Amino acid sequence: MRRWTWAVGPLWLAAALFAGCDDDEAAVVDAAQQADVGPDTAVDMPDAGPADAAPPVEQPACDPLDPGSCTLPWPSNLYLVEDDSRATGYALRFADTALPASLATGNPVSPALFSHLDGYGLGTPIMALFPDLDPTQLPDETAIPDSLAEDAAAVLLEVTGDGVRRVPWFVDLDAQAAPGSQRATLLRPAEVLKPATRYVVGFRGLRTEGGAAIMPSEAFAALRDGATDDPALAARQPRFDEVFALLEGAGFARGDLTLAWDFVTASSDALTGRMRSMRDQAFETVGEDGPELVIDEINEYLPADDGSGAPWNPYVALRYKGHFRAPHYMKLDEVYQEKQGYVFNLDEDGRPAQNGWREDVTFYVSVPHGALDGTPHGLIHHGHGMFGDGRDAADLGWTRLCGKYPPRECGWYHGRVDQNHQFITFAGDLKGMSQEDRDEYALTILTDINKFPWITDRLHQGMLEYLLLQRAMMRRFGSLPEVADRGIVINPDENYYWGISQGAIFGSTFLALSDDVHRGVLSVAGVNYATLLDRSRNFEPFFAILAGVYPERIDQLVLMAAMQLLWDGTDGVSYVRHLSADPFPGQSPTQVLVDVARGDYQVAPLTMETVARSGIGLKVLAHYDVDRDVPLVEPVDYPYVGSAMTNWNFGNAWAAPGNVPPEEDPAGDPHENARHMDAMNAQMAHFFRTGEIIDVCAGAPCPDLTDVEGAP
Repeated sequence: MRRWTWAVGPLWLAAALFAGCDDDEAAVVDAAQQADVGPDTAVDMPDAGPADAAPPVEQPACDPLDPGSCTLPWPSNLYLVEDDSRATGYALRFADTALPASLATGNPVSPALFSHLDGYGLGTPIMALFPDLDPTQLPDETAIPDSLAEDAAAVLLEVTGDGVRRVPWFVDLDAQAAPGSQRATLLRPAEVLKPATRYVVGFRGLRTEGGAAIMPSEAFAALRDGATDDPALAARQPRFDEVFALLEGAGFARGDLTLAWDFVTASSDALTGRMRSMRDQAFETVGEDGPELVIDEINEYLPADDGSGAPWNPYVALRYKGHFRAPHYMKLDEVYQEKQGYVFNLDEDGRPAQNGWREDVTFYVSVPHGALDGTPHGLIHHGHGMFGDGRDAADLGWTRLCGKYPPRECGWYHGRVDQNHQFITFAGDLKGMSQEDRDEYALTILTDINKFPWITDRLHQGMLEYLLLQRAMMRRFGSLPEVADRGIVINPDENYYWGISQGAIFGSTFLALSDDVHRGVLSVAGVNYATLLDRSRNFEPFFAILAGVYPERIDQLVLMAAMQLLWDGTDGVSYVRHLSADPFPGQSPTQVLVDVARGDYQVAPLTMETVARSGIGLKVLAHYDVDRDVPLVEPVDYPYVGSAMTNWNFGNAWAAPGNVPPEEDPAGDPHENARHMDAMNAQMAHFFRTGEIIDVCAGAPCPDLTDVEGAP
């Protein structure tokens, strides 16, 4: 059901229009060109003159441009309300009843959850419903260069004061829609969008599978043809006239358009400001050396089984468990289904405010046998996997992959890295997406997305505790009597991060925020959950619950896009630009080595390929794959100094295009394989200490299995 009662101010008057380039001077350039990284500034708008005095116009709660669903097309400019106090000049304001309602509670998703935003996220899907669309008109992820063709049926334009640029994209025609139902068209940007930037979307000449023309909606046709007699539509006409002019400059004739609109991305401050505020406040509170560390438990291990029954491990000598205090920026939310989660504790300006302390923040440290002779060892901060915890860093008895292809020693991959390369590994729990959060309420909150901040707000607290632990390990751990008295020496110049899976997704965030670590390895990495979720087998149980209370598939897609707006505060998609292209104020650039796995069941390589196309510092190394390169990206040769990504092929096929998880493959899930490979670990250790990425695969795609019996 569509709802139509929402009054707003004069958003669509000419005063709210963006500044655009002159038609004759609009520069439509190849989107493969490296993007300039400029300051995060407000979007310019021209003076509208007398129109400023026009009275407010009542706007509908739903956007009539796409009658298929209330908030389509997504991201709709209907909900960008003029606000001169915001960096972009806009505030994101959904109508009270615009977003889907839960069958469990009857409550639509509250617009208050998004009140801090001044635009949409940098990885937002672009969605519309075109009945019975012929999918061959729009390139999928295997044909991204076709999106830049002059005769393409769609276009995505980046609009700045310097002109207009075509952005590459691909389309998912929703593969998870029920048979016979309408399938949403998801146009996904093939690069990370820029903050505080205007984008224009246009579709033209679309046809059904039977070859018939898809007609524009009544509302869009009125705007396109300049025949708006409805006051609400008429108020939007000046903005759309500018959209049409920009599209005509790009070769998209106004009369050919099936649908077109524009939107604005959020500023960096809106996306990352709460997280950075918490970081700065917390370090001012605890001091430059970070929080004091307390050791609660020490486990000792012999290097081999001596027959006495004493614990032994070939790599790990000591396992510490401890805790520290951290400033707390959360408060308890109201009880829901007998559960009670945490949400931001905000001051009157909407910034996180300290609300006491988290008294018992747990951490773990794994020390190899080689550190007991006083040889200085570097520190590796481990970022754990999906809904895991810090115990992963001390992987004693990690044997669930023993005997599985490819050949490797049984388990203990962290311990082997530490012993072979002189590191000490430590970790904590990423609150918000730790095992505790999964067990407590991860499934419950899906019955009402108004509770999703129990995950996304708390992720800010978890990330803060990662940052505090990093500083304390650097400055305090080595001087603890439980450590120093055993002759363990920390190399103060070696501080690195290694995130795996979820730890790699949030690794970009940690590394962009920390000025203590300037080299990190992101294993089976990704960004932008809105793209990853449908392509991951991990989230199939979550989707089953979501579908039970939000049964309409289009509502599920809108919800995932809305959930991403909340995830954006900590998702790496908001932070990758700030690693090296545009570091946060006062911070130095950071290098990352990224590895992905062909055919990964859990984290699709697609999103890191998107980062590599974005011109923000991540390169793709030579010999990426035997079958294909990354579209629109020129590989760089080994050895390479800087940030770059590799692809590991364990015999899996590439996943078929589309927003579905990979099919079962005889090779099994390759997600965890590379981290167990000694070659990958040697590449990582060399990168950590030198910043240089070396070839460990004999001038061919990784891994080098030429001497392995049975390898593909």
